[in-house]
Amino acid sequence: MSSQKRLGDQMRGEIPYPLRHVLIEDIRAGQFITQCFLVKQKNTRSTKRGDPYLELQLADRSGYLPARAWAETAKRYGNQFKEGDFVFLEGQTETYRDALQLIVESIKSLERHEKENGKILEFDRSFLVPASRYDVEEMWQEVLAMVADEIRSPQVRQLLQDVLGKYERQFKEFPAAIEYHHAYLGGLLEHSLEVARAVLAFTKVHSGIDVDIALAGALLHDIGKIIEFDDPVATRHSFSGQLIGHLLLGCNMIRDTAMAIDWPDNRIPQLIEHIILSHHGELEYGAAILPKTKEAIVVYHFDDLSAKLNMIDKHVAVDTTEQEFTGWHHLLTRKFFKGRDEG
Repeated sequence: MSSQKRLGDQMRGEIPYPLRHVLIEDIRAGQFITQCFLVKQKNTRSTKRGDPYLELQLADRSGYLPARAWAETAKRYGNQFKEGDFVFLEGQTETYRDALQLIVESIKSLERHEKENGKILEFDRSFLVPASRYDVEEMWQEVLAMVADEIRSPQVRQLLQDVLGKYERQFKEFPAAIEYHHAYLGGLLEHSLEVARAVLAFTKVHSGIDVDIALAGALLHDIGKIIEFDDPVATRHSFSGQLIGHLLLGCNMIRDTAMAIDWPDNRIPQLIEHIILSHHGELEYGAAILPKTKEAIVVYHFDDLSAKLNMIDKHVAVDTTEQEFTGWHHLLTRKFFKGRDEG
């Protein structure tokens, strides 16, 4: 237990009071942390001896921090907050397997904490929500300009404008994933635009690719995630997301919209649907069908590249070692070079 005086004890009965927030990207091992976070994930696990503990993923606007609440702490505080809550906690940071983690000593929902200890002033809760580092409106305008300037088919342009217009708010807000890549507000838009930029650039290098089909597929390949996920902040799978998944959900969204358009060739919307259904590339990775067009293959590879590079950036950012290479990345199964020191 840290000898540092707890803020909860120090401020008890004094209302209101300010709270300084240290961003996750600035937290280092060996610090005693007393502040608020967003609980992105909360899972009950068991130690090798069978003792239950809580495995948490904490978040703020700068990134994510894994945390553990061991048996006694989990028993005492486990029912005082839930996944998706803003929480007030105290704990000690440490390095475990070359990665930073926080050992929780106390944790309560922010609502419960403020009822017991008083309102926290001068505190912007937007600090707790991970968000794209890019301006959402600028990205959105780039998407609209891309549709207006690069799409030649009026029917494909109408399809894109109808879908993007109907789901503008969700497209701007939702993450591209719950955890692995672009898992923050605006992440879906950032990721989709990144894939679209890459696809568009490649069509200028390699001839024989249908720009309209490839670009539409790039922009819409993950559109089903706005139905697959139930909330852009405390992101979980919705009922439809659990049972159907974003590939088929997205395909249905495109098909429903396309039915109102007079197509000169009915294969055109199906070629776009095919990209959505096949963009995971392989059946074992969740594709509904293997990519069978050049456009689908191009979107699959740039989607995969965008996701992996974002995962690497995140992994490098949270690595706390002073080594040239990061700790082990469990999903990508390797360590990564952190980059040259430009100084």
